[in-house]
Amino acid sequence: MTNTPSLPSAMIGIGAGLGSALLFASLVGGNVLTLPLFIASPLPLMAAGLGFGTTATGVGVATATLALLAGLGLPAALVSLGTSGIPALVLSALVGRAALGADGRADWFPIGRIATIAAVLMAIATTIGAIAIGFDVAATTRQVVAAFHEALTAGGTPPADLPDAMALEPFVRASVRLMPAFFPAFWTLVLMLDLALAARIVRRAGRLERPWEDLAMIEISPWAGLVFAAGFAGSFLTGSIGILAAVAAGAAFAPLFLVGMGLLTHLTRPTDMRWILRATAYGLVLLFPVAALVMALAGLTECFLDLRRGRPGSGGDA
Repeated sequence: MTNTPSLPSAMIGIGAGLGSALLFASLVGGNVLTLPLFIASPLPLMAAGLGFGTTATGVGVATATLALLAGLGLPAALVSLGTSGIPALVLSALVGRAALGADGRADWFPIGRIATIAAVLMAIATTIGAIAIGFDVAATTRQVVAAFHEALTAGGTPPADLPDAMALEPFVRASVRLMPAFFPAFWTLVLMLDLALAARIVRRAGRLERPWEDLAMIEISPWAGLVFAAGFAGSFLTGSIGILAAVAAGAAFAPLFLVGMGLLTHLTRPTDMRWILRATAYGLVLLFPVAALVMALAGLTECFLDLRRGRPGSGGDA
């Protein structure tokens, strides 16, 4: 990887930006099958940054933003910039950042700290987005219920058979209250997944300078656990304070979840049933949000007890 500006890196950046814009725009049709493409929108920018430096990423971010501005308008361009462009630029630059250690070897920026910075970026982006749209739990709940009724009416449901708005409101309100926490948590995990995939691609191409860390040994500051606890408690408050607390809790949740998954990976390495155990855990996380919370709490416990250091586990990716 090189940070020296050059025509090849600029061309790579333009291609990555156009690819990112196309992946981002794939969700416009509203088809849930395009969600994996949308999730991969930061991937080309990150791969360009890891392989060809920050110049390529910067050109890619500018290209994607301009392409979406021309094709979908300013709101889409700003959302892409906040959720894909800026995070890809910052995270790929941090992956390539190193300082010379006392022993003369490169001291690379830790992946756990990068995950924490990704969470902070998503907390900021979510807060700005909530302010921009004037997010309000009560108003959004009414809008969702009304939209649901309109969709049922458009689908041919008779007015007499429509569910009562008063009966729907508690369930919708609970879902709406989770939105400020869900988005930063979910998208931080998306960014880290894309970053890991980009690193593997660039490493296969022989352009990744840093030795990739064992992700099962990812470490974060215990402060993330304190932020999560405080945010979770504050999320029960009403108004803007409750929304901001929920955003903080969701952002802190993501790195804790990654540490919990790392703990699971490390502890299951010595057993031949590791893939069965992990697949079961992954399935539970996908099906039941409580399982994801348990995984994050395991990560919180690991931050203070350092269980992985006291348990044997084979190295590598297995």
